[in-house]
Formats: sequence, C-alpha cells, structure tokens
Amino acid sequence: MTKVTTLSTGVKTLDSLMAGGFPLGAPSLVFGIPNLGKTWLCFQTACMCTRAPKYGGMGKPVLYLDTESFFTNDVFDRFYGFFRARWKDLPAKSKIDMVRVKDIFQLGAKFGIQFEIIQEEKRVSALAKFPTSRQTKIAFGKKQAVKSTKQIHDWLELAPIWKDMQKKDYGLIVIDSLTVPIKSVIPKGTQHLPGRGTLITTLLGTLYPIAIGFNIAIIVTDHITRNPMSPGYRYGLGNPWGGQDVTYYIKYQLGMYTGLKDQRLKYGVDGPRLRRISRHRFPGMEKELALIMLAHDIGYVDLPTGARPA
Repeated sequence: MTKVTTLSTGVKTLDSLMAGGFPLGAPSLVFGIPNLGKTWLCFQTACMCTRAPKYGGMGKPVLYLDTESFFTNDVFDRFYGFFRARWKDLPAKSKIDMVRVKDIFQLGAKFGIQFEIIQEEKRVSALAKFPTSRQTKIAFGKKQAVKSTKQIHDWLELAPIWKDMQKKDYGLIVIDSLTVPIKSVIPKGTQHLPGRGTLITTLLGTLYPIAIGFNIAIIVTDHITRNPMSPGYRYGLGNPWGGQDVTYYIKYQLGMYTGLKDQRLKYGVDGPRLRRISRHRFPGMEKELALIMLAHDIGYVDLPTGARPA
C-alpha cells in the first residue's frame, strides 16, 4: 500500500499546486486579507480528512480550534450541511471536534504553555512558562501566578493537545486563526514586536513535534501584513502577518487573493468568487498561482478549464 503523505482539499487544481495536498508531518499556513474564504478552505479540508481513503480522505477525526468565535452551533451545522449535500458519504454526525478558544491564554494552555502579558508604559511584552498540571493547580488554589517552570524534554507530551491526539487519533489540527488572539492582547506598534514574537514563536514551535510525532496535517490561518510601503498593499498582496517569526516556523505557505479584473469579468456574476491561490513558499518549489472558485453553498471547486493564470 502506498504511504499517504498529503491531505487532499477536494480541489484537484489546488492539490496539484501543493503536490498532492496539505503535507503530513509539517504545519501549513493559509494567509490573506479578511473575508476571502480561508475558513471555508480549512473547513472543507477538515471534511475531506474525515472521509474514507477511497474518497480521498484519511478516515480520521479533526480537531478544529476556532479563535475567532466564528463557528457558533448554527453556523457549524450550516457549513457541515453544505458539505454533506456535496459529499453524500459524510456521516450525519460530524467527526470534526470544534473547540472555541476565547483568547491566547486558553490557546497556549491547550499546548501546555502559560502566557503572561506584561503591560508597561509604552511597551507590551510577553512571557511563556511551561508549568506542570500540579504547579498550575497549586497556583490556582492560592490565586497566584506560577512562579517558575522548567522546560523538560517531554513537556509537550504532558500538554492537553498531546493527550487529545493519543486519545482521538486526529488526522488534522486547524488553528483558525493565529492573528486574532495575539492582536487582542498586543496591539499595533513596532515597540510591541518582541512580545508578539514571543507568542508566535513559542506557539508555532510546538507544531512540528506534534505534526511529526503523529504524522498529521496542521493548518494555521493568518492575516496579511498591511504595509503601506509594500507595492502590493492596495491589492491585498504581501507577506503573512507576523513576519519572519511566522516564515521561520512554517515552511509550507499558501497566499489567497481575489481574482484579477479580467478574470472576474470573464466569469460574470461568479467573478467575485474567484480566488487566486499562491504557492507562496514550498520547499524545493517555485512560487506559482492557481485559480479556483468559492462556489455558493458548496465550497471550493475547480474551474471548468482548471485554468492557471500567469
């Protein structure tokens, strides 16, 4: 039997762009301006993961960490209903465990990290600790912060998410998104970059051991850097928010953009639903664009021609 190394998105053009789909054993990033459909892509891939291998899936459940409070119960049911109508083999009871994460502190705790935000006069910094469950329990009982921690080699194996993996055998973890919980506690400003970097690098640093240890796909969504000095600023182009801290830790990156004007005109009323997907960064592969469509109440689909714009 051929070893599975990628997770399909359910879109041939997009899978081809990624040499088969989202890689197993490494985290991937999907970034772009808000309201382009990053969540649609994540949820569609999550549904694909739960499908049987004969349909292109892995037959495994999914852990979906929603940090933007997007998936209320009714929204989740609506989205899942769209894909059940598209793929009849999806079970009535979803295998996607949707966990709404209220802030960066709760997200960090999932990965065995205790974040502390330090507010100073003109600066916000962050501190990451790695407490054992006993340290946390004692500190909570005394209504105090954990005073000190030691990051031992197997600290991550004590984290809730590692135990979740052992118990549920997830095939995919989604963090949707990285941007919102960090921006909520560390506002804009260059003087806050070190604090932001602490949160990003500490959190993303846990993803590779999880992805490799369980041979799963991990998808993280992120906004785009809106730098007025960038030539592509007006067109929603640019690099992932978080800069080099994100780029260093995530080697597989897709950028999502709207279709070009002539492309939108060609597809008439469906033109606004076109999405250009950039293979922004993939080891050993050059940057390339693919054109797909976010169809109404269906999800992402190939264009009739499978067009690939220059």
